[in-house]
Amino acid sequence: MKVFLLGAGASKSYGGSPTGQRMPIAHDFFQTFDRLDISANPWVLQEGLLGYLLEKGVPDPGEHLRSGLDIEALHSEIEAARDEAMRTGDPMAWYYSYRAYNELVFLFASVINEIQNGPVSEPHRGIARLLGPDDAVLTFNWDTLMDRALATETSWRVDWGYGVTPHGIFGDGWRLAGDRPSGSQSPSLIKLHGSTNWLTAYPTPDESGRIVLTHELDPGTLHVFETATEPYACYAGRHMPGYEPFAYGYYPPNLLDVPGRAAGEGRVFVRTRMQVPWKPEGTAPRDGLVSMPLIIPPVRHKTYGMFGGLFADLWREAEDRLAAADTIVVIGYSFPRTDLQSNDLFLRALMRRSSMPRVIILDPAPERVAEKFRLDFGISGDRLTVIRDYFSERFDLAALLRP
Repeated sequence: MKVFLLGAGASKSYGGSPTGQRMPIAHDFFQTFDRLDISANPWVLQEGLLGYLLEKGVPDPGEHLRSGLDIEALHSEIEAARDEAMRTGDPMAWYYSYRAYNELVFLFASVINEIQNGPVSEPHRGIARLLGPDDAVLTFNWDTLMDRALATETSWRVDWGYGVTPHGIFGDGWRLAGDRPSGSQSPSLIKLHGSTNWLTAYPTPDESGRIVLTHELDPGTLHVFETATEPYACYAGRHMPGYEPFAYGYYPPNLLDVPGRAAGEGRVFVRTRMQVPWKPEGTAPRDGLVSMPLIIPPVRHKTYGMFGGLFADLWREAEDRLAAADTIVVIGYSFPRTDLQSNDLFLRALMRRSSMPRVIILDPAPERVAEKFRLDFGISGDRLTVIRDYFSERFDLAALLRP
């Protein structure tokens, strides 16, 4: 059994975007955003983020964001400010940080959707062709490059392929997930930090000050976007056309037939939207519960628990796969020092084993990752193959996997 572990370097391999851009990294996110058409779209919200920085005393927020700022550090700072404002009961401080936090989630998803909105990724199709029905891909990436490649090259489907059954799947309208056909076998795709095409409801504080979701379903409920060829109901009717499967414009479809959370005794929900002349009104429907991408942002303290048992189940499945794999292929993942969970995942999985797997590392700067596998995870040199190279469609993955 093979397990592929994909990090940011795997996403960087996609060079087929009509935008001419590749997936950003932490230090060039806003520079990449500026090179996309959406940066000039008034429906793409930045006011909350800029307002947060102004309140913080940053004189030129736009220049600050484009100064090589680490977007992961910024998002962590905003999350901490939001939670502190909730504890102290400062409504204006909470509003600025809450809005900035949500806008960053949408901006992450929007930049990724714009870049992946092109032909199916050839490097990811190369991975898909090498996968058998018992194999798995684990990824910390939010993009849907691997999802689309699997759907093209194998019998993998969103209905069953993520290791969790979606509550609803959007394909020009919401539908229930179908059962896997009898005898159908396909690899698994386990997305450990969520996905741009996974949807949930907005977060909101409850009476006790906890952040909860605005729907009344189990917090681990997953909705999945697959495709849209016609306008759909979304926030303020702001549907954007022209997207390939597994990608959408800034606003994903609203959740239909999903109960909203009650405001609580003595409370009401109030929703307002300022209409301004420079922001044209949307013409698509607006019914349903407003949705947002279900991703774990790149913050220091990742709030997996806000989504119930969803991520606990996915990480448990990932551990089982790693514990049973004969071959583990690591592509473009650097084991960031802030991602303590990934380190623990490998330690737990490898401690369960009675035999040592073959580990292959493909990375342009593999030294630190190779050292981690040798010193921290106990993989001996004869079981470790280190390839100093970039992952691309020209790389011969099949040769890499030969004994």
